[in-house]
Amino acid sequence: MQHTIDELLRKIQAMQDIAMLAHREKYRQAPGAEYNVAHVTHLVEQVQAMAGDIFNDKTKHPKLKAKMENR
Repeated sequence: MQHTIDELLRKIQAMQDIAMLAHREKYRQAPGAEYNVAHVTHLVEQVQAMAGDIFNDKTKHPKLKAKMENR
């Protein structure tokens, strides 16, 4: 994993923050009222892209590689 644990935690927190923004945008209106579908969709796509970045990060972090090589 190229991300450090701290970077991973920050990315997950950012995903949660963006998801909360999407939730607030969708549900801040009165029930049945219209919301900005394009904006909510964009926010959801941002979360999906960040999740994909984490999921697709299969390489070992350089520090971990070095530790494994020194064994």
